[in-house]
Amino acid sequence: MANNSRATATRLILSAVIGLLITLSATAHAWDATGHRLGAYVAWASLSFERRAELLTLLESHPRYQEDFVDEMPLTVMVGSEEEKQRWLLGQAAVWPDLARNFDEEDRIRYNRPTWHYIDGAWVRGEGQQGNVYVGVDPQPTISGAAAGSITDERDVDNVVLALDYNTALLDDASQPQAARAIALCWVLHLTGDIHQPLHSGALVSTTLFPKGDRGGNGIPTRGGNLHSDWDGALRNQPFEDTLRRMVVTAQQAELRSLNLNFATWLQESRRLLLDFVYPDEVKATVLRSERLQTRMEGIVIDSDYLSRMQAISEDRVTLAAMRLIMLLGGLAQEPLGPLTEVPEREADPLPNLPLPVN
Repeated sequence: MANNSRATATRLILSAVIGLLITLSATAHAWDATGHRLGAYVAWASLSFERRAELLTLLESHPRYQEDFVDEMPLTVMVGSEEEKQRWLLGQAAVWPDLARNFDEEDRIRYNRPTWHYIDGAWVRGEGQQGNVYVGVDPQPTISGAAAGSITDERDVDNVVLALDYNTALLDDASQPQAARAIALCWVLHLTGDIHQPLHSGALVSTTLFPKGDRGGNGIPTRGGNLHSDWDGALRNQPFEDTLRRMVVTAQQAELRSLNLNFATWLQESRRLLLDFVYPDEVKATVLRSERLQTRMEGIVIDSDYLSRMQAISEDRVTLAAMRLIMLLGGLAQEPLGPLTEVPEREADPLPNLPLPVN
């Protein structure tokens, strides 16, 4: 009996450890995709039941549905409600384009599109402005971007705006193969988030350090890694559920039908933030000093004020992206699904409420 008891206890301990490891692994993976999951979950909360079912049915046609969706579902989600599992699947679809970066070579060639996540800061559609910050160097010539709807061949898609043009059209075309539309759904979910991140809209350009741009802040070292990764992970350390509740309530109280769904407008909003705030004078001065002394840049120290504003801007941008995503997906519920109460406030929000752009 004693041996049986010890064996049972050992199995229970092992099960607990395995469960904990699975949970920690899933959490670590999910934190890297916090912004994209938040956006997808906010959209999920306002989509009608019918549209949710349509999207999930389409997602089942994804050519890698089993290995990237079903097999990747965390145990903590698998033991939850059916709605929790369905919501997780939509969130996984929003993350999937980043997963494609790490596929084996054959599938990476087939599915990974690295240039779709960002845009050259000199690329402009219509009367927009460039997204590059020029430090000690003359501005580059403007690249006149293709008009909306003019790109019909995937091989001509080379930036986030054109990728949104292409994938939204593909998703909406019921005559296209379901597998292709399922992949397009993943890209629409993902790119709607990407284009609202300021550092996906341009770069810092200088004489010698960054003559071709700093790759959207990836070349600016910080104590936390680099400027781009700091912005990508701005919401990572906020309580996920509290942040989600705030965002859902904001979306459910907004007049979504008045939102501007012009991708070029979204790009210009991100560029205004990039030009006005993302690269502070300290960063510009450090670039110029490093070029003058011909030394490597030292890691920039992000102060608490910048960090707070970065988090506030990021939460506002992800929320706005999610609201626009609801309208892109076309299935707004007549009444909010699962209204939330006791919404926690942000600890600090030094920014005024950003107006929601309308037509």
